[in-house]
Amino acid sequence: MFDSDAFPARVDKTDVRHVETLTSALRALDYEYGGGACRDACVALLNWANPLLDAGSSGQVLHRLQVAIADLHNLAGWASFDMGLLESAHLHFGRAMSLARASGNSALEANIHYRMGRVHLHYELAEDALASFQRGLPIAQASGSTLAMSILHANEAWAFAKMGAEKQALRQFARAEDEFGRAEGEDAPPWARFFDLADLVSIGGMVHTELARTCDVKYARSAIPMLTRAISSGGEDASRSQSFRLAALAMNYLVQNEAEQAREAGEKAIAVSGPIRSARTRDRMRPLKQEAERLRGNEAADELSARLTTFMAASQGAA
Repeated sequence: MFDSDAFPARVDKTDVRHVETLTSALRALDYEYGGGACRDACVALLNWANPLLDAGSSGQVLHRLQVAIADLHNLAGWASFDMGLLESAHLHFGRAMSLARASGNSALEANIHYRMGRVHLHYELAEDALASFQRGLPIAQASGSTLAMSILHANEAWAFAKMGAEKQALRQFARAEDEFGRAEGEDAPPWARFFDLADLVSIGGMVHTELARTCDVKYARSAIPMLTRAISSGGEDASRSQSFRLAALAMNYLVQNEAEQAREAGEKAIAVSGPIRSARTRDRMRPLKQEAERLRGNEAADELSARLTTFMAASQGAA
């Protein structure tokens, strides 16, 4: 894909722009089709781009190159995580963190803490996730990015909800909403542009979904309209996020013993997930299947459980 022998004698802004542009395109592929759609290309681009750091360049160009390659490692780590390749994910996040610190880009450094926290959150390590998000908060504050603060506080709320810490979860999500409102008009860097209103509302729905499971089933009633709103606001280029939202929506219907609505939402989640190359989409279906099995004997719940079993078995190779 890239000619490893074709390195410039001196790096200029054109080379940096090349890395930035391709990273943007690869990020779009990840967002819509999953980490499997872009990870190999990320690694190939890194094999070409990393040696540029040792080539001659001016101070300003070197700084921009460090940020660009840190962002690419950040994306490669996220795509690896999405594919279930944890060792690779941690290696890329570590490299991204080193380059972000070397460049002095606090906003990117905070974003890497967020993504590392999401790895822990996915594997039900809520305390480790919370620690990662909280390590990122002072860095985000130092960067001056209110949007970065909002991202971290929203995910902090999610971790608290998984821990059953009701008051802390609601308080931190309220802070995330306030900071998001104040971030309006902020020029978001590429790695943070995913966090729009639909994503904020979606995380709110996830927070309430977890609270319904860990604290009080009443939170399913508030989770459903939040997730429904996020789903209706999500674009066609957000297939993976839509899959997660639909699975969570189905979960809340099951918590309320509304199996027919759960089956409808669950079938949509499966349909959306079909072309996505992501281990996480399969992983997110497991708790949904467990909840459907709780209602064993209900025709709609049994149908949903059977379809989830088929999907998860078929996606083993795809992911």
